[in-house]
Amino acid sequence: MFLGVEELQGALRSKAVYRSAEQEVMRGQKSVNYACDFSRVDDGSDVGSLMVTAAPGNTAPEALLGVAEDQCLGEGQAKPLPDAGDGAFWCMSEDLDTLVATVKRSRGEARIAYLTLAGSPLSANIPGYGELAKLLGGRL
Repeated sequence: MFLGVEELQGALRSKAVYRSAEQEVMRGQKSVNYACDFSRVDDGSDVGSLMVTAAPGNTAPEALLGVAEDQCLGEGQAKPLPDAGDGAFWCMSEDLDTLVATVKRSRGEARIAYLTLAGSPLSANIPGYGELAKLLGGRL
């Protein structure tokens, strides 16, 4: 598991109990995608999802981060998160959810982690977004 439920709960300072469900690996021509969904145990409501994409070859990490930024609600909305991987940000997505993205070159690949959290960004959670980005960047 790339991100544990306790780690997610801790970073978001949530008292709710979460569970995770890993999805099947998706292999494309130019990338491999790993995904996991998070939900609350008490009512089954969606907490978010994590997708990690590995793009072998010469794909620049910055290019992957640029693609992720296109999912933000508007241009220039990505808020940088320092000291996480080779680059990271958070923003409100076009679906009005929160997106935290971290990118890093590792093992000859460009890798990116997209963490989508259900609901709009909460100011109380912003420090947690940085913690999550650093954690994910360290694991890419």
